[in-house]
Amino acid sequence: MKDNQLVLKEIDFNDLDEHSNVKYYDGDVAIIDDIRNLKDLAPLYAKMNFITFCTAGRIQFNINDRQIQLAEGEVLFSAPYVILDNYLISPDFECKILCLSDDIIHAMLNDQIYIWNLMVYNRHTNVIMLPDEDKTQFLHYYELIKFKMQHQSVHNNTIAMQAIIQGMLFDVLSLLDQNMDEEATRNTHGQALFNSFLKMLTSCEIKHHPVDYYAERLNITPKYLTMLCTKYSSKPASEWITQYTKEDIRQALCHTTLSIKEICVQLGFSNVSFFGSYVRRNFGVSPTKLRMQKG
Repeated sequence: MKDNQLVLKEIDFNDLDEHSNVKYYDGDVAIIDDIRNLKDLAPLYAKMNFITFCTAGRIQFNINDRQIQLAEGEVLFSAPYVILDNYLISPDFECKILCLSDDIIHAMLNDQIYIWNLMVYNRHTNVIMLPDEDKTQFLHYYELIKFKMQHQSVHNNTIAMQAIIQGMLFDVLSLLDQNMDEEATRNTHGQALFNSFLKMLTSCEIKHHPVDYYAERLNITPKYLTMLCTKYSSKPASEWITQYTKEDIRQALCHTTLSIKEICVQLGFSNVSFFGSYVRRNFGVSPTKLRMQKG
């Protein structure tokens, strides 16, 4: 390899726990408030969702070879699996970056998750200029999050921080939702099918179906559905099904009094044994132990 050849540095969510610039990390949420040394880094392959709120100055960089400019008052939403490089950062640039796992976004947004998926995953990135009223609101969120980081208490700190972030995300959804109709008119046929798949997943009471089930209802082949999902989200259809199914399982086990057998039937699993294996494979614990957790 030549000395001047650029090396792509991969960063997944777990890597963030080891970075000094990360001011808060709990396994599903990370907050970064200083990236002025970013220009000294090699191109980054970011494997997590992130929201960047520019509070001063400006930054220019490429995401997947698409040039992005972010100025004061603008918010960047990005899905995972993007390459960032060619950074130009003004001396007065300041921002707040909120990194989120897929699981926590789904858990926080619940049945509104499809708005995030359509407006963020569909484009990989989305930049919105905040109106003055919303800018003030997000600055208040920023100050509240900053205060909580500086005055962390051991008891219930993660729950409190995630509750603040959940409130902010619902306000984010209202911004994204305002742009949905206009965005939908520009969708290609493939994007429309991908959108329909996500809406179908959201509305289905039983989500644990094979890819064939959804493809048949969209009048396309399973192979084509998987290709569309990979193209527009870098995740195959099977991973989307698993993500939505996992959240239904978490919700049922941690927030209802239904028995495990009743949950198994409600979510479409053939028997308790198979359900238990599925939970252990995707959560690392048994249904009983998952139920004992906060969710």
